[in-house]
Amino acid sequence: MMRHFGFIKTMLAAMTLACGAMAANARDQMIFDMESALVYCRETAMEGPEGIWEFAGDETQVLIKKETRGGKGYDIIVISTPDCRLSPGETIGNIQPSAKKGKYRMKLYVSRKMGTFSDSRTCMAEYIEKDDAILTHPVKLKISVRTMWFLPKFWRSLKISVDNPAASLPHGLVRIYPRKEPSKPVYL
Repeated sequence: MMRHFGFIKTMLAAMTLACGAMAANARDQMIFDMESALVYCRETAMEGPEGIWEFAGDETQVLIKKETRGGKGYDIIVISTPDCRLSPGETIGNIQPSAKKGKYRMKLYVSRKMGTFSDSRTCMAEYIEKDDAILTHPVKLKISVRTMWFLPKFWRSLKISVDNPAASLPHGLVRIYPRKEPSKPVYL
Protein backbone atom coordinates (compact mmCIF):
# COMPACT_ATOMS: atom_id res chain seq x y z
CA MET A 1 0.00 0.00 0.00
CA MET A 2 2.81 2.44 0.90
CA ARG A 3 4.57 1.67 -2.35
CA HIS A 4 1.40 2.48 -4.30
CA PHE A 5 1.01 5.76 -2.39
CA GLY A 6 4.63 6.70 -3.23
CA PHE A 7 3.97 6.06 -6.92
CA ILE A 8 0.88 8.29 -6.86
CA LYS A 9 2.79 11.01 -5.03
CA THR A 10 5.61 10.86 -7.60
CA MET A 11 3.13 10.99 -10.50
CA LEU A 12 1.34 14.01 -9.00
CA ALA A 13 4.66 15.83 -8.56
CA ALA A 14 5.67 15.06 -12.15
CA MET A 15 2.29 16.20 -13.49
CA THR A 16 2.50 19.42 -11.48
CA LEU A 17 5.95 20.17 -12.89
CA ALA A 18 4.82 19.33 -16.43
CA CYS A 19 1.73 21.54 -16.14
CA GLY A 20 3.84 24.39 -14.76
CA ALA A 21 6.29 24.07 -17.65
CA MET A 22 3.45 23.96 -20.17
CA ALA A 23 1.86 27.06 -18.62
CA ALA A 24 5.20 28.90 -18.74
CA ASN A 25 5.66 27.93 -22.40
CA ALA A 26 2.09 28.94 -23.21
CA ARG A 27 2.65 32.31 -21.56
CA ASP A 28 5.79 32.80 -23.66
CA GLN A 29 4.05 31.93 -26.92
CA MET A 30 0.63 33.52 -26.44
CA ILE A 31 1.52 37.17 -27.01
CA PHE A 32 -0.78 38.33 -29.77
CA ASP A 33 -2.21 41.71 -28.72
CA MET A 34 -1.51 44.71 -26.51
CA GLU A 35 -3.29 43.24 -23.49
CA SER A 36 -1.28 40.00 -23.51
CA ALA A 37 1.93 42.00 -24.02
CA LEU A 38 1.09 44.20 -21.02
CA VAL A 39 0.41 41.09 -18.92
CA TYR A 40 3.80 39.67 -19.96
CA CYS A 41 5.55 42.94 -19.05
CA ARG A 42 3.85 43.18 -15.66
CA GLU A 43 4.60 39.55 -14.72
CA THR A 44 8.22 39.47 -15.92
CA ALA A 45 11.34 40.99 -14.41
CA MET A 46 12.41 42.90 -17.52
CA GLU A 47 15.98 43.78 -18.37
CA GLY A 48 17.78 45.70 -21.10
CA PRO A 49 15.59 46.65 -24.05
CA GLU A 50 12.62 44.50 -22.99
CA GLY A 51 9.25 46.21 -23.23
CA ILE A 52 6.65 47.42 -25.71
CA TRP A 53 8.00 49.60 -28.51
CA GLU A 54 6.65 51.39 -31.59
CA PHE A 55 8.57 51.80 -34.84
CA ALA A 56 8.65 55.54 -35.48
CA GLY A 57 7.01 56.32 -38.78
CA ASP A 58 4.89 53.25 -39.47
CA GLU A 59 2.89 52.70 -36.25
CA THR A 60 3.96 49.06 -35.85
CA GLN A 61 3.94 48.10 -32.18
CA VAL A 62 6.20 45.27 -31.03
CA LEU A 63 7.17 43.48 -27.85
CA ILE A 64 10.88 42.97 -27.28
CA LYS A 65 11.30 40.05 -24.89
CA LYS A 66 14.01 37.64 -23.79
CA GLU A 67 14.60 34.75 -26.21
CA THR A 68 12.63 31.62 -25.39
CA ARG A 69 15.55 29.55 -26.72
CA GLY A 70 17.65 30.42 -23.66
CA GLY A 71 20.16 32.70 -25.38
CA LYS A 72 21.27 36.18 -24.38
CA GLY A 73 19.30 37.92 -27.11
CA TYR A 74 15.77 39.26 -27.42
CA ASP A 75 12.94 38.41 -29.83
CA ILE A 76 10.89 41.10 -31.59
CA ILE A 77 7.20 40.09 -31.67
CA VAL A 78 4.45 42.00 -33.51
CA ILE A 79 1.61 43.29 -31.34
CA SER A 80 -0.21 45.47 -33.87
CA THR A 81 0.61 46.83 -37.30
CA PRO A 82 -1.10 48.53 -40.25
CA ASP A 83 0.89 46.18 -42.54
CA CYS A 84 -1.47 43.39 -43.65
CA ARG A 85 1.48 41.08 -44.41
CA LEU A 86 2.28 40.76 -40.69
CA SER A 87 0.13 39.05 -38.09
CA PRO A 88 0.10 39.81 -34.36
CA GLY A 89 2.19 37.25 -32.46
CA GLU A 90 4.75 36.71 -35.24
CA THR A 91 8.44 37.00 -34.42
CA ILE A 92 9.83 39.43 -37.00
CA GLY A 93 13.41 39.65 -35.79
CA ASN A 94 15.80 39.61 -32.89
CA ILE A 95 18.32 41.74 -31.05
CA GLN A 96 21.71 40.44 -29.88
CA PRO A 97 23.83 42.32 -27.34
CA SER A 98 27.32 43.51 -28.26
CA ALA A 99 30.44 44.12 -26.21
CA LYS A 100 29.39 47.73 -25.59
CA LYS A 101 26.49 48.42 -23.23
CA GLY A 102 23.45 49.82 -25.02
CA LYS A 103 24.54 48.71 -28.51
CA TYR A 104 22.92 45.73 -30.20
CA ARG A 105 22.90 43.84 -33.49
CA MET A 106 19.31 43.93 -34.80
CA LYS A 107 18.05 41.47 -37.41
CA LEU A 108 14.68 42.06 -39.07
CA TYR A 109 13.12 39.58 -41.48
CA VAL A 110 12.29 41.07 -44.87
CA SER A 111 10.81 38.20 -46.89
CA ARG A 112 8.79 35.01 -46.60
CA LYS A 113 9.13 31.67 -48.29
CA MET A 114 6.32 29.17 -47.91
CA GLY A 115 4.78 31.26 -45.10
CA THR A 116 7.98 31.37 -43.02
CA PHE A 117 10.26 34.37 -42.58
CA SER A 118 13.52 33.62 -44.32
CA ASP A 119 15.72 36.54 -45.31
CA SER A 120 16.92 39.05 -42.73
CA ARG A 121 18.71 42.38 -42.77
CA THR A 122 21.12 43.36 -40.03
CA CYS A 123 21.72 46.81 -38.60
CA MET A 124 23.15 48.37 -35.48
CA ALA A 125 20.65 49.37 -32.79
CA GLU A 126 21.59 51.79 -30.04
CA TYR A 127 19.55 52.24 -26.86
CA ILE A 128 19.40 55.93 -25.87
CA GLU A 129 18.32 55.89 -22.23
CA LYS A 130 17.56 59.62 -21.83
CA ASP A 131 15.23 59.56 -24.85
CA ASP A 132 13.87 56.09 -24.03
CA ALA A 133 14.39 55.15 -27.67
CA ILE A 134 16.29 52.69 -29.82
CA LEU A 135 18.01 54.29 -32.81
CA THR A 136 18.77 52.05 -35.77
CA HIS A 137 21.76 52.64 -38.00
CA PRO A 138 21.36 50.71 -41.27
CA VAL A 139 24.21 49.63 -43.50
CA LYS A 140 24.99 52.38 -45.99
CA LEU A 141 26.53 52.02 -49.42
CA LYS A 142 28.20 55.13 -50.76
CA ILE A 143 29.47 55.44 -54.32
CA SER A 144 31.11 58.59 -55.57
CA VAL A 145 31.83 59.25 -59.23
CA ARG A 146 33.65 62.43 -60.19
CA THR A 147 31.64 63.38 -63.26
CA MET A 148 33.14 66.87 -63.40
CA TRP A 149 36.14 65.47 -65.26
CA PHE A 150 33.85 64.71 -68.19
CA LEU A 151 32.55 68.29 -68.47
CA PRO A 152 34.21 71.32 -70.04
CA LYS A 153 36.24 73.56 -67.71
CA PHE A 154 33.41 76.13 -67.22
CA TRP A 155 30.99 73.52 -65.83
CA ARG A 156 33.60 72.18 -63.39
CA SER A 157 33.29 75.41 -61.38
CA LEU A 158 29.56 74.85 -60.86
CA LYS A 159 28.69 72.97 -57.67
CA ILE A 160 25.20 71.58 -57.06
CA SER A 161 24.12 70.22 -53.69
CA VAL A 162 20.80 69.17 -52.22
CA ASP A 163 20.05 69.39 -48.52
CA ASN A 164 17.11 67.32 -47.33
CA PRO A 165 16.63 67.71 -43.55
CA ALA A 166 14.07 64.89 -43.45
CA ALA A 167 16.72 62.45 -44.70
CA SER A 168 18.81 63.10 -41.59
CA LEU A 169 16.01 62.25 -39.12
CA PRO A 170 16.91 59.19 -37.05
CA HIS A 171 15.12 55.88 -37.60
CA GLY A 172 14.20 53.58 -34.76
CA LEU A 173 11.76 52.68 -32.02
CA VAL A 174 10.11 54.62 -29.19
CA ARG A 175 9.26 52.86 -25.92
CA ILE A 176 5.55 52.66 -25.10
CA TYR A 177 5.72 50.55 -21.93
CA PRO A 178 7.21 50.83 -19.35
CA ARG A 179 7.88 54.55 -19.81
CA LYS A 180 10.44 56.25 -17.61
CA GLU A 181 8.62 59.57 -17.89
CA PRO A 182 5.51 60.76 -19.70
CA SER A 183 6.11 61.61 -23.36
CA LYS A 184 3.16 64.00 -23.48
CA PRO A 185 2.37 66.77 -21.00
CA VAL A 186 -0.11 65.88 -18.29
CA TYR A 187 -2.80 68.52 -17.89
CA LEU A 188 -4.53 68.84 -14.54
